[in-house]
Amino acid sequence: MAGCTSIVGPPSPSADLEVDVDRIDVGEAVNFDARKSATPDPTLITTYRWDFGDGSSRNTTQGYVSHVYDQPGRFEVQLTVINDQGGKDDASISIHVNDFPMVSVSMPTTVKTGDLVELDASSSYDPEGGLITYAWDTNWAMDSDLDGDPTNDLDETDEVIQIHALKSGNMTGSLTITDDLGASATHIWNLRVLSRTFNVTWEERVVKMKWSGYLEQDNFKQITHTPGDAARLYAMNATLTLAFDLMPTEWPQDNFTLYLDVIDSSWHEEAQTSQENLTRNASANLQRSAMNPYPASATTYDADSAEALLSRLLAEDGTRFGQGVWSWIIEAEQADPDIPIDGLDPDEGNDWELEVEFVMLIPSIHEVGLLI
Repeated sequence: MAGCTSIVGPPSPSADLEVDVDRIDVGEAVNFDARKSATPDPTLITTYRWDFGDGSSRNTTQGYVSHVYDQPGRFEVQLTVINDQGGKDDASISIHVNDFPMVSVSMPTTVKTGDLVELDASSSYDPEGGLITYAWDTNWAMDSDLDGDPTNDLDETDEVIQIHALKSGNMTGSLTITDDLGASATHIWNLRVLSRTFNVTWEERVVKMKWSGYLEQDNFKQITHTPGDAARLYAMNATLTLAFDLMPTEWPQDNFTLYLDVIDSSWHEEAQTSQENLTRNASANLQRSAMNPYPASATTYDADSAEALLSRLLAEDGTRFGQGVWSWIIEAEQADPDIPIDGLDPDEGNDWELEVEFVMLIPSIHEVGLLI
């Protein structure tokens, strides 16, 4: 009967409490739902009293609420449902809040190029004692898995790793540690990589290339080589000589031509035979000096490595003339005399000697301040 009071007290509601997830990480929100709570007609639920178990509480008129836990642990969440007659009912549920693992990386802050750097994360741990896994991205400047994001690569999985600092500048990477409940923490590390200092002196060295062989009239011999691979070419002198001729010296000597082709430098040259006097065999000569500038006696450079500096020195503008493949062609144009004797050509061919002398400038590279 309306307006009457029962001797056993006001009608009680029935509290019902649900949660979307009962295991979260610190800082995550959890949603509590008491909308299935009920109260006898014609009473109405007027208050939902929430005690989240972490020292905080809240009253709402709706049966749905969210809460963020800033501390790890297991929390007992208490719900009290109150209707307009003062009737109450309670419900509770447990929430486990997982703490993030602690990331600790021990490493140098500054190294030199070429150094082997150790990164030690063995002091990392899970505050709750769970197992942890390691995911290193060793270089944010490289996208090793080619997914378009260079900061999410999985390059190493050990707790202690080693990397080579191959290039000067700032090197950045990261370590992500994940515990056995899926909570992850990421540490971004930075490494300053300094270039090395080298002193360069240039040594002059004479290198020779020789060839000798037999060629018949109208034949040719091609010789290819690469004389300036690790040096700067400065001068060249090439002589091709008729090695021996059975004919008397007063007869005309054989005719031939020496061709040179250095494609990368667009250098094409040739020399034809000449005979200085009757007592010397005919020869052809090609020569060139000051092909490239003569460097200063000693210079100091900063570079990532001696190999990188050598490549840089040999690639400097204005110093690359003569680099690449050299192609020599010896063409025997005529073997004189060609007057048959007893039906045979007494001079069908000859032996030739080619000697090429190069003056090369070899860089001698020594690191400054290197401790031995």
